[in-house]
Amino acid sequence: MSAKAPIVVKVGGGALKGGALEDLPSILAGGTPVVLVHGGGPQLTRMLDSLGIESTFHEGLRVTDAATLEVAEMVFAGGVNKALVRGLGGIGVPAAGISGTDGPTILVEPVPELGRVGEVSSVEPALIEALWSGGFVPVVAPLGLGPEGAYNVNADSAAAALAVGLGAGHLFLLTDVDGLLKDGEAVASLGPEESEDFVESGLAAGGMVPKLRAAALAARGGVRARVLNGNKKGVLSGALSGEDVGTLVYEGGAACRQ
Repeated sequence: MSAKAPIVVKVGGGALKGGALEDLPSILAGGTPVVLVHGGGPQLTRMLDSLGIESTFHEGLRVTDAATLEVAEMVFAGGVNKALVRGLGGIGVPAAGISGTDGPTILVEPVPELGRVGEVSSVEPALIEALWSGGFVPVVAPLGLGPEGAYNVNADSAAAALAVGLGAGHLFLLTDVDGLLKDGEAVASLGPEESEDFVESGLAAGGMVPKLRAAALAARGGVRARVLNGNKKGVLSGALSGEDVGTLVYEGGAACRQ
C-alpha cells in the first residue's frame, strides 16, 4: 500500500469521453491510490423508458421502487460499470469493477421518501484496500447494502462518503461545467456551510445541488473536495499540483461576496 493519501474521483456514466481521466496513468505512476465512483443516470433513464417504467425525481434525487432498483443494479453494476472498466484498460489503467454491495463496501440506511434509496451510514474499506494492494483501481457502482438488500445511492454522496471513509486527501467531482458558476465565472472556493447557501439562493440548481452537498459532506470529514470540468484534459493533475481549477470546497474556504 502507498503511503500517499488516496483520491476519489466521481465520474458520469460516459466519463472517458471528456478526457479528464487521461491523467490517471501519471497519477498512479506517482504512487497515489485512486478510486472511481460512477453515476449513470441517463443510461438508467433510457433503460427504464424502454421498459415502460416512469422516472420520478425528488430534489434532484431519483425515487426508486423495487422495479426501478432491479433495473438500476443491472445498469449501474452491469453495463455502465463494465464499459468504464474496459475504457480505463484502454488508456493503461488496470481497473476492477465492483458495486457498494460487494464486500460489502457501502452500508446504508433507507431514505423513506425515496423508496429503495439509501443514505450511506458507514464505509468498509477492506475490499478496496485489497484491490489497491493488487495494483487495481476500484471502479465503484453507486449501490449500497441495507436492511432489505441493495439500495440505490446517489453517486455524488457515495463518492463523498468513500472519500471520508478511506481517508482520502482529495475528492474530485467531475461535471460538464467549470465548477459552481456565479456571474458566468467559477467560484474559486467556499466553506461547506456556504454550499447550502448557494442551493437555497438558487445559484446552484439541478445536478449541481447533490454535488455541492456531497462536497460539503466530504469537506466536513477533512477532505478537500473540488467540482471540476471533466471535459478538460489535465484538470486532475492540475488540481493535485495546486492549480486553481474548478470550485474547491473545504473547511476554511470562503466564497468571494459581491
